[in-house]
Amino acid sequence: MSPLIPFFVLSPIVAGGTCWWVLNRIGTKREQRARAALDGMVKGLRGHKPPGTVDLQVREVSWSGDTELSPHHCRVRVVMSGVDARSIPPRFVVESAPGAPRPPPAVLAALRTLDAEVMASLVRGGWRWQRPNIDFEPESATLDA
Repeated sequence: MSPLIPFFVLSPIVAGGTCWWVLNRIGTKREQRARAALDGMVKGLRGHKPPGTVDLQVREVSWSGDTELSPHHCRVRVVMSGVDARSIPPRFVVESAPGAPRPPPAVLAALRTLDAEVMASLVRGGWRWQRPNIDFEPESATLDA
């Protein structure tokens, strides 16, 4: 029996374990960075007023769901207040399907700008390839529910 047989048997096991440990460690660090970027975005967005002539203000921002494992399940909820917020349909997504209810063009332009600011802040925090769902809601819809 060759003395190299234990080496050939154990080396793939050790290599696999090392690879698993490294990938797990990288995933944990990316998860922490993604959560920190979301928390920073929430802090920076509260009370923000989108540029333009519309009367909108960010009342509340929250996020829920998975970040690294399934970013398409991550949902950012932005509650808007102001006079023009009443024209926003409940759970409005800027990239909604054609035919879906839409706010007036000036409000839609402000929401697109706000959506771009949210994504720019997330990209700075490490969300390069992911895109969470960003929902805009009027303040009145959250008070009724």
